[in-house]
Amino acid sequence: MSLTLADIQRWDASAIRDVSKALGKRGASAEEVRTGLGKLPLISTWQGSGGDAARASLDKLSAYLASHGEEMARVSSATNTAADDIEAVKATLQRIDADAVREGFHVDTATGEVTPLNTGMIGDPGYAMQQADLESRIKALLAAANAADAELARAITTAGDDAAHAGQPETRPDVLDALSKPLPDDPKQFEALWDKLTPEERDSLYQRDHSIGNHDGMPAVDRDYYNRQNLGDELTHAQAARARADALKNQHPDWANGQNIPPPFGPGAAIEGRGKYDAWKRDYDAAVSGSKYLPDLQAVDDAVKDDPNRKLMLLDTHTGEQARAAVAVGDPDTADHVSVTAPGLNTTVHGAIGGMSDEATRMAQESRNQLDLAGRGTESVAAIAWIGYDAPQVPGTGDIPGSLAGGWEVSHDDVAKAGAHDLARFYDGINATHHGPLDLTAIGHSYGSLTTGLALQEPGNHGVDDALFYGSPGIEASTAEQLGLQPGHVFTMETPDDPIQQVYDAPTIAHTVAPFLPPPFNGLAGTILGGLDASGAGDFGPNPATNPNFTHLETGATTVPDGRTLGAAHGHSDYPRWDGANNQLYTTGYNIAAVVAGTAPIEQK
Repeated sequence: MSLTLADIQRWDASAIRDVSKALGKRGASAEEVRTGLGKLPLISTWQGSGGDAARASLDKLSAYLASHGEEMARVSSATNTAADDIEAVKATLQRIDADAVREGFHVDTATGEVTPLNTGMIGDPGYAMQQADLESRIKALLAAANAADAELARAITTAGDDAAHAGQPETRPDVLDALSKPLPDDPKQFEALWDKLTPEERDSLYQRDHSIGNHDGMPAVDRDYYNRQNLGDELTHAQAARARADALKNQHPDWANGQNIPPPFGPGAAIEGRGKYDAWKRDYDAAVSGSKYLPDLQAVDDAVKDDPNRKLMLLDTHTGEQARAAVAVGDPDTADHVSVTAPGLNTTVHGAIGGMSDEATRMAQESRNQLDLAGRGTESVAAIAWIGYDAPQVPGTGDIPGSLAGGWEVSHDDVAKAGAHDLARFYDGINATHHGPLDLTAIGHSYGSLTTGLALQEPGNHGVDDALFYGSPGIEASTAEQLGLQPGHVFTMETPDDPIQQVYDAPTIAHTVAPFLPPPFNGLAGTILGGLDASGAGDFGPNPATNPNFTHLETGATTVPDGRTLGAAHGHSDYPRWDGANNQLYTTGYNIAAVVAGTAPIEQK
């Protein structure tokens, strides 16, 4: 049930702090008892079966006390944070009440409705704006209060989960030991541990770390379950922050636009006005920061909600400078054929995860159609849209420094190398949790093909069977063996009018960046960035699309074996897209599906 303003007025932060202190003391006491058990003289001197039984019992009790102490500390911290949130919410409500009285409004604490009291001012635009501002602030306040209430409720209702399952039989000391340490990064080791955990222990790990679903080596169904929970939590907080930011902006639209800012403290400065601005600015910056990833979270939510066939494999708003996400269509743990597609320049979660998920859906369906026609209809397909790295961004003339920085990034492989490490481990995670034979295809587009190529060259066997690169600026490899693949298992596509060709046809740095920069950067790239050639910028190896060691696939119009005539792809981005005019994939889309399914892609004429 949603809170009301009256509920907030009744909140008592001091009572919650008392609970927090009591829990902290109880946790400390449990830890003292546990430590004392290990120092008992009989532990080392009591021999025989009786001693063994006593030590086993004490180990069990010690494990319980350790988990009990940790749990009390966690709930103590959570309740203390809740007290901070409650004090902030109540202070905000007091300011709203004071402003309402001063401006001539009544606030109903049961409904939150704002009623004008100055009948002579009704209809006045300024008075109406004051009412709208109060209503907006109340909406933001209630959202923040409900979020704080939900966090406190979750901390309390999950209290004891760890302790209830800590007294594991002595036959599971490996699990108890593993849970007392940081979780393993290695996907195989993580999968082995995760498989031993009870549902309650898994839930407890989520309560400790809401990003638990991003661990490579966790089964897809569990990744989806915990990442969807985290998505809901992060959406709630981001929406509350956005409402707060909007309310603060409505209070002072001029300040939000950088206008009429009181001067800093000094001779002639209005101390009260500057202090009010500084407090407003702190609140406003915090609210804007808290809502930074709201568009990304909304895009992910739109991509996966109400669709159980889509699994949220990755949701990360903390690791990089950009949000990261991955959506699987189908079940990567059971599908016979699995693909992972990495995108390139200017890809963002908010701008691409929906479209890439739809492309994965269409590609998987085309793969299944081809398998049916090949008499292999029992084979299944899963396709993953992976935006798991900070793809280079060239925002345009509105952000000249950002565009120059993005131009540098896209002409160097630093970003690709960082993404390659995570992508290789993502491949490893798919292999670790997969049941039965797996045919895994790595797909990379544009700068994402460089990331994919480097991922395949990360140390170790990543279980990838085929690779497909399209619109590629290079992959820093010239043979299948360098990618850890067998000859004949690397495929490429490049449309005749793809501007990526200029990477290879013209001076390195200028033409790596220029085709993708908006005016005036494209014309200036040669002179501004030309001096970077000496650093090796833009040199990512020979063009995969002309390399005789790889299989080159058709991009033009063609008739495929089932009788359909498919249209030609054009430019740099058509490869996986839908041909809306003809309600079908382009030839390139057919070929992507064929490589994934292991059927018969159409080779270049």
